[in-house]
Amino acid sequence: MYKYCLDCGWQASSEEGYTEREVSKEAIEHFVETGHTVESLRLPPPTILEN
Repeated sequence: MYKYCLDCGWQASSEEGYTEREVSKEAIEHFVETGHTVESLRLPPPTILEN
C-alpha cells in the first residue's frame, strides 16, 4: 500500500517496511495534523523470479 499527500511531499509505503495498518495510521495522523488530502494506491504483489 502506498499513501501520499496531494498538498505536500509526505508519503508512506508498505515497501518501506511498514505494515498496511501502520501506513493507514500514519496517513490518518498526517491528515489530522495538517488537514491535507491523502490518496492511496494498492501496490501490486512482488514478482517472483524462478530460475
